[in-house]
Amino acid sequence: MNISLDAILDEIYYIDMHIHMEEMFTIDVHRDILYLANAIDESSYQKTKKLALGCPSIIPTFGIHPFRAGNITISNNELEELIKNSPLVGEIGLDFHWIENRRTYTRQRELFQKQLVLCKKFNKIPSIHTKGAEDEILRLIREIGISKSIIHWYSGPEELIPQLLESGCYFTIGPDIFTDSSVYSKIPLNRIFLETDNPTGMPWILGGKAYGDDIKKIYKLLADKLNMEEQKLIDVIKSNFRELIL
Repeated sequence: MNISLDAILDEIYYIDMHIHMEEMFTIDVHRDILYLANAIDESSYQKTKKLALGCPSIIPTFGIHPFRAGNITISNNELEELIKNSPLVGEIGLDFHWIENRRTYTRQRELFQKQLVLCKKFNKIPSIHTKGAEDEILRLIREIGISKSIIHWYSGPEELIPQLLESGCYFTIGPDIFTDSSVYSKIPLNRIFLETDNPTGMPWILGGKAYGDDIKKIYKLLADKLNMEEQKLIDVIKSNFRELIL
């Protein structure tokens, strides 16, 4: 990544590993939070890049979301250039659960595989949406040789977690930690990140509005569930981030 990572991490406490900041009507940026601002297409990536100007705590990342795959046109050269110049890549992936239109599945697969191959080519770390396609994504990660990746808001199946870990995957714990989800307890601490997936993630689970510091609520709750000091969790997540990027 073309950023002074240590300098940024020295200034922040929390990391929101997955947020869509270009969709937030009021950008509520907190200086003690690092935001991994995932895009869903080129347009949202360009908007996020503008938001990040002069704000080093926002890291904009390019990716084509499976929701956009069915109606997007992009050349191979454009795709390659965008991924080459993005610090991380995301949000990319497959969705065969929420997306019921099967006619998009072929295009989803095509774009996802292209993006994974480019991640491998340029040594980029992808943030991956896996809903309803977990087995296929595990197979592709292995076949393409992706050594590190971020599995975004994983909700199961839990029996695939060991295989994903063996394949170099990290996992983000999302707002479903406020429910009875037990996924967090199946993942070693050195492979965990936290996310809000705002502006929709927290309101979807808890109702109300999304705020720029919602990630602090997730840190606090996970620390309570793990019976550990919140500062210890903060230090672990920072260490994980350094390990992932460096």
